[in-house]
Amino acid sequence: MSRFINNLKRRVSKDLKKIVLPESNSRRVLQAAERVQAEGFARPILVGKPQELVEVASECQIDLDGIEIIDPKTYPMIDEFSTYYAQRREKRGMTVEQARQILLNNNNFFGACLVAFDIADGMVAGAVATSSEVIRAALQVIGTHPGTSTVSSSFIVITDKPQFGDDGIFVLGDASVVIEPTAQQLADIAVSCVERARRTVQTLDPKVALLSYSTMGSGNGGEVDRVREAVNLLRDRNVDFEFDGELQADAALVPRIARQKAPGSPVAGQANILVFPNLVSGNICYKMLQHLSGATALGPLLQGLAKPVMDLSRGCTPEDITDVIAICCSDAIYMEAERERDIAFTSRFEKLDRRVAVENQNVSIQFDSEKCKNCTLCRRRCADVMSMTGYYSLESTGDKPICVHCGQCSLTCMFGATTTVSQRELIQQAIDDPEKVVIFQTAPAVRVALGDSFGMPYGAIVRGKMVSALRQLGGDYIFDTDFGADLTIMEEASELLYRIKNKRELLPQFTSCCPSWVEFTEIFFPELIPHLSTAKSPISMLSPMIKTYFAKRMQIDPAKIVTVCVTPCTSKKAEIARPERNAAGIYWKKPEIRDTDYCITTRELAQWITDRNIDFAALSESEFDSVFGESSGAGTIFGNSGGVMEAALRTLMYLRTGQVADREFLRFEPVRGLEGVKEAAITLDNDIIHVVAISGLGNARKFINRMEEKHSWKKYAFIEVMACPGGCIGGGGQPRTKLPQEIPAKRARIESLYAMDKENPIHASWENREVQTLYAKFLGEPCSELSEQLLHTQYVNKHYMLGKEDKVVPPPKPERKPAAVIKK
Repeated sequence: MSRFINNLKRRVSKDLKKIVLPESNSRRVLQAAERVQAEGFARPILVGKPQELVEVASECQIDLDGIEIIDPKTYPMIDEFSTYYAQRREKRGMTVEQARQILLNNNNFFGACLVAFDIADGMVAGAVATSSEVIRAALQVIGTHPGTSTVSSSFIVITDKPQFGDDGIFVLGDASVVIEPTAQQLADIAVSCVERARRTVQTLDPKVALLSYSTMGSGNGGEVDRVREAVNLLRDRNVDFEFDGELQADAALVPRIARQKAPGSPVAGQANILVFPNLVSGNICYKMLQHLSGATALGPLLQGLAKPVMDLSRGCTPEDITDVIAICCSDAIYMEAERERDIAFTSRFEKLDRRVAVENQNVSIQFDSEKCKNCTLCRRRCADVMSMTGYYSLESTGDKPICVHCGQCSLTCMFGATTTVSQRELIQQAIDDPEKVVIFQTAPAVRVALGDSFGMPYGAIVRGKMVSALRQLGGDYIFDTDFGADLTIMEEASELLYRIKNKRELLPQFTSCCPSWVEFTEIFFPELIPHLSTAKSPISMLSPMIKTYFAKRMQIDPAKIVTVCVTPCTSKKAEIARPERNAAGIYWKKPEIRDTDYCITTRELAQWITDRNIDFAALSESEFDSVFGESSGAGTIFGNSGGVMEAALRTLMYLRTGQVADREFLRFEPVRGLEGVKEAAITLDNDIIHVVAISGLGNARKFINRMEEKHSWKKYAFIEVMACPGGCIGGGGQPRTKLPQEIPAKRARIESLYAMDKENPIHASWENREVQTLYAKFLGEPCSELSEQLLHTQYVNKHYMLGKEDKVVPPPKPERKPAAVIKK
């Protein structure tokens, strides 16, 4: 007996389930019932006349002691069963008497009723009856699982070849039920087989091969096309497992052949789940494996039913039946737990029709229920503007809120219920430590919003006062994140140029400066990950430069440097905590060194200045420290929606043509302003480049869905996305403004950033002399090996966070009826 079956029986024996065996007239079934009873992992129920079964068992020397036997003709619930079955078949004209006769004369239908009424937890049949008979009984009496459109089957095949599959174990589908599956059914079968592998085999890393007589285009035909379409459907579903096709069996199983026929496939040579293109090929294959190679084939295991029903091969042995009973028990335990979750689920988060759900461990946002007034502003911002609340199910996620840390909920909360998680005490400890060198860097949108907190006009440019305040708070060096923005443009524009010339399949290129947008992509649209620029955000570029290039130049131990970013953005708190943000640590071979240590928002900085009794209005102007103090106007406008786009085009023009950007590029009006989606086209070296600037994740979701529906991605070369409406100037960490003043405040900030750009003699990132020095003395050139190591990153598919319900869409809002007009 295999280790797999032993472990399975041990698991299910902890929760004994009742399994009905309706084919009790079969000696093999009686022998299996005896084994199950003796091994004690389930409670078998036999269907038939007790006296007849005992006599047969006695002749065959089978011990039925302690096994329950139910006689349909004397069973007290036969009337209820008959009424129930007749109601299910009412549209077919079935009467109660006809239902009774079927139940009295066909044990499979009677056994299915025992399962439907929860008298038995599952049913195993098919040793005598055909598969179609067993499936018909299950469908007519029990029905399909809610949300399931395809009832299929799988086999668990156990081989003595541990180098293949999952330690020699495979899940095969469908070799018994669906004769000629459509592409949609093939995709459904693949998903069901993965669930079978996880639930029963406990496969941790499912790898699905959709089989055919062709490998990656080596052959053609209708069956091959169907498999290819199924693969595309799985891609559209964003499933949380590896799959590939079309693959021949040898390419799916043998690594050596996989390298020849399907190089680069995530599944070829490693498959542990095989989906056959039709029943003919699957049925022939599993029987040959069973009888020529000595493999054990358990099944057919039905999938897609509301309750557990297992089919058997009519050539099965008593041991096969015993093993399938164990699998049926496993399904019963799993499905019972699933039903209990459906019935008993109550979120620990209260009043979710009024509030946003905030996890206690959220690194950016915190919630105080005592201060909440249930005004619904946070929920409306999260749901309607950011398209987060309502687009996932707490039940599906295990009651874990999905958050991209944008902080818009905290920006709208006027009662102090939703606030940012502060790191101010930790920063103060570093400032008070004489061994530490504390370095602040400030984002462009901070300098046009900080003044709001001190009674200044909206959009007041307080750059010099801000730098002075940070020095008074204890900063040893103050650097301009605009420098990091110029660095980002050098890398991102170079990457875009490379894609235009060499990797057009990776167009459009999406910007990656906004960490909330990056998280949003990883969770909801992971198929777009290859299109995200690998260039880090300005903050995450400047910080490793501080702890490598600057540390070397100033002969400072990088372990003693504490970097603090001041941002309009709460999601930077999450970004700097990402595990891969330790490029400087890897450079110095000290992985514990983080690139950016702490983050404070504009609101937090204003409160800190107030708490220290610093008269902000009276502060003198101060300049950023050199080395990373120079910046271009292009770096400044990063704070506006469309700013990254415009900055990139200015440098792309130079990198592509060698020409300085003209007036059209220095004031690219089509991507400026507060509109949620702004499209434009430019001519660049005889090429027409289509670009889009988007702000607000709700707008991004709509745009992506529309592009996918129209299959029109290839129209665009470059797409900028900022999570917050208006861009960073409207970030979740900015000073709060009352709703009537929100738009005027944003417009004033936007105009101030463009005014600084206009006043700056350096308009394009490539013209920044300090950036040029950094490349000449340290990095080499954009996208060099060292640049890739320190300035670029990778992303993670986080779609699994959504759980099974991975495409939740909130119901449409009811239309508001116009107010009635009262005629006098």
